[in-house]
Amino acid sequence: MPKRAVVLAGLVVAGLLAGHELFGHGGPAPAVDPGPVESPPVPAAAFQAQVLRVVDGDTLLARMPGRRDPVRVRVIGVDTPETVKPDTPVACFGPQASAFSKHLLPPGTIVRAAHEHGGDTDRYGRELWDVWLPDGRFLESVLAAAGAARAYPYPPQVEHAELIGRLAAEARSRRRGLWGDPCDGNSFGNNGSRQPLDLPGVSGRP
Repeated sequence: MPKRAVVLAGLVVAGLLAGHELFGHGGPAPAVDPGPVESPPVPAAAFQAQVLRVVDGDTLLARMPGRRDPVRVRVIGVDTPETVKPDTPVACFGPQASAFSKHLLPPGTIVRAAHEHGGDTDRYGRELWDVWLPDGRFLESVLAAAGAARAYPYPPQVEHAELIGRLAAEARSRRRGLWGDPCDGNSFGNNGSRQPLDLPGVSGRP
């Protein structure tokens, strides 16, 4: 290869590497743990469960007392961008939200969990849980405060909806996580603050 071509090729490679260092892949930055967050007390009826694996940001597989087989769990009150829903593209900030939940809940983690009034499972047979991390923080509060999830109240399980909504609104105002660049709250196909499942006649839970 001529010397000039080698030099030009080297400059191109150097430019690409510099761009990679400055801008990464151009995708969202990872979720940042918000630290201490407002959390409701663990209720007396809470039970211990062991996390087997995180499926995506708001769904996990766990083992609970009295059940031989693992259960699939949908965390109450929050919605993270999709990563594994069939026939649905991976949403902006979906991988980051999933990675954040995996960071909070590595396999083997023992959590405290509780059902809310109105039913223990959804129409897909998933357990509906409020979850407290080993450090005592409320998982839903952590996800909302980090901007890893939007508030998603689904009556009748709305015991902590006000708290989750307030933390999500603060994260949005501070442009954390999915509310910042490049997602800008557009991870759900519509306005990220929309609460579609608190309307009469709407069935299904994501």
